[in-house]
Amino acid sequence: MPLSPGLYKLAFETPAGADYGVAYLTPDGRMRGGDSGMAYVGTVSQLGERITAELSVTQHRHVPGVVSALGYNDVAVQLEGYSDEGSADVVGTSRDRAGLRFRARLTQIAD
Repeated sequence: MPLSPGLYKLAFETPAGADYGVAYLTPDGRMRGGDSGMAYVGTVSQLGERITAELSVTQHRHVPGVVSALGYNDVAVQLEGYSDEGSADVVGTSRDRAGLRFRARLTQIAD
């Protein structure tokens, strides 16, 4: 079942640690969100239960010495995975950063 438009909680797991944020999925497939230091902006495509996304992750609050859980403060990422009943499990990679790989879970918290 494809993800419905709405507000989602994002839980990231990376080799550098875990992080959390929120994002809003619009009816036309745009995703906008962030956390206390990073902004997420991009698009989501869905075909049945399959989900793919292209997101720009950009630092909006600069704190000396602080790096995001992804290990980079400004990076484009690609997500691929599957959705089911208001949530999705995805794997993230980056064409810009060959070694970057992470898992994330999107869980709908409001429509």
